[in-house]
Amino acid sequence: EKAVLKYGKTSGEKIRAQAVEDRPWTDRTAHARQRLHSDVKRIETGIRIILAHGVEYGVYLELAHEKKYAVIYPTLLEMGPSVMEGLEGLFYRIQL
Repeated sequence: EKAVLKYGKTSGEKIRAQAVEDRPWTDRTAHARQRLHSDVKRIETGIRIILAHGVEYGVYLELAHEKKYAVIYPTLLEMGPSVMEGLEGLFYRIQL
């Protein structure tokens, strides 16, 4: 369980770093970029990796202007498969 939580935390940080790098908006104050954050939580069926904005207008970046400035969902779509492959590898190593 500890290994899976650690993997989730590490993966969450990689996802956050990728989102910061790939952000489609132009920084004006840098607050949206600086306050993107990730978290990992244990849930009944496993773990949940969370990527979220820390600014009030983050919802507008994600949903307004035909999602032109969205970064969360596109980043999760891009990185999700590799995170799951890594998790499968972790499970394989744990079983050995």
